[in-house]
Amino acid sequence: MFRIILSTGILLCCLLCWSTMNADAKVRGYWAFNTKNDIGKDSGPFRNDGELKGQGTAEWTAKGKVGGGLELSNGWLEVPHDDSLNLKDQVTLMCWVKFSAPGDFAPGGGREQSLIWKYGPFETNKRFWTSYALRVWRPKSDFGSFGFDANMTKGRSAAVDKEFPEQGDVEKDWYHIAATADGTEIRVYTNGKETGKGAQRGEFQASDLPLTIGHDLRPILAHHAYVNGIMDEVVVADKALTAAEVKEAMALGEKGKSIEGFNPVFAVEPADKLATQWGTIKAGR
Repeated sequence: MFRIILSTGILLCCLLCWSTMNADAKVRGYWAFNTKNDIGKDSGPFRNDGELKGQGTAEWTAKGKVGGGLELSNGWLEVPHDDSLNLKDQVTLMCWVKFSAPGDFAPGGGREQSLIWKYGPFETNKRFWTSYALRVWRPKSDFGSFGFDANMTKGRSAAVDKEFPEQGDVEKDWYHIAATADGTEIRVYTNGKETGKGAQRGEFQASDLPLTIGHDLRPILAHHAYVNGIMDEVVVADKALTAAEVKEAMALGEKGKSIEGFNPVFAVEPADKLATQWGTIKAGR
């Protein structure tokens, strides 16, 4: 009897710990695009599911980096606002992307492209276009290529990769793009390597507007800022990953593995591990 009571108590503790870890999970959104039926599904604990939008293509493809992916051409995934998507002073944004239009990176031309964008009230406040964003600047801006952008409480914060992809590489290669903000500095990573950093100016400004994947909702960019290509393994987390953790997340994708269950992002016990622990408890070990 004592063993049964003890086992039950331990199980309840495990369940309580799992519930607490789930509530404290670092991930705020994780869109894996695993199958056609869950194309807009958020596999994270907050269930920030999105809806396909646009006049062009926004559809599931079997040719993602890890299983399926989101194929885009003048389309995007729009995630309705939820308070879980408003962050305080830390963030990690990550995704895999394969571009299908090399001309978007043409020297002297090209387009801006928005990978992950938490939209701000730009129509009424031209100084607030995003709470946080992972984006691509157009080549003619001379600003850089992949980068992080945010309108923070003490000013704009940006970190940019100064190099643009080689024209011959854009269409055939997958890119792992990530950005972090740790409360003091912001960093951008291209294919696991830190390629830019800058000072962080305060906390993120809150917005009650949508988060978009593959586009930017600003009216002045209505015909621009689309991603033409395939996106996969899109992540928004409320903690800044270290350089080693970003590299590890990229390595999982290179092996064809998702980051679901990757502790620096999810910080939860997988269900099968909990079941294993319960089996061990019942066996009296």
